[in-house]
Amino acid sequence: MSPFNDALSRSHHTKEVVRQLRKELILGKYPTGSRLIEAKLAEQMGISRAPIRTALQLLAQEGLVVNLANGGTEVIGCSPKDVRDIFELRLLLEKTALQITFNSPSFRYRPLFDAMELLESYKAKPDEVTSEVTSNLDIAFHRSLILMADNNAMTVAWNTMANTIQAILEITNMTMSSYEEFCLAHRQLADMIIQKNEACIGELEQHITNAMNIIIARMEQTIA
Repeated sequence: MSPFNDALSRSHHTKEVVRQLRKELILGKYPTGSRLIEAKLAEQMGISRAPIRTALQLLAQEGLVVNLANGGTEVIGCSPKDVRDIFELRLLLEKTALQITFNSPSFRYRPLFDAMELLESYKAKPDEVTSEVTSNLDIAFHRSLILMADNNAMTVAWNTMANTIQAILEITNMTMSSYEEFCLAHRQLADMIIQKNEACIGELEQHITNAMNIIIARMEQTIA
């Protein structure tokens, strides 16, 4: 295998490891305060320790684990309270982003248009719509609100939470009764934003708060 292909293989392993461990941490497989051992995780997954080490570093950036001074890794996890904290901070960032956008003399529509175009494209391929797809699309839509504000610090802060939010959406199967309903809800919000209708901030708050309450209830049931 060439060095380039070897690097791609390691990258693929790391993404899969991060994805698996993130879900297991959110579901409470590893109790808060317990230690994660690289060698043991590598043996369980049948891979080398390098992707495990990188994955744990990335998960520490997301706040799901903490890397200790002695080289160990301790579980922080993700309780329903943590979910509420994440969603409340997310809401604060997205509301602020919209206010910045509305007060800006130039309106950067492109991120929102791109997100809606992607979302609408799945209407023609309903067989491909899964919980993973809808969670990806939901994240893309809400990230576009942040990108329109053109504030790098805000984007970095929002992106730090994005993977955890997406994993939570998948775990709790946070989808609407139909993809058509999912599209319509986001289309209505997008239309209000494009019109610079400040009532959309209230709509956004209701949208995220309702999702948060449903997710916490489902998460508590899933963990139980």
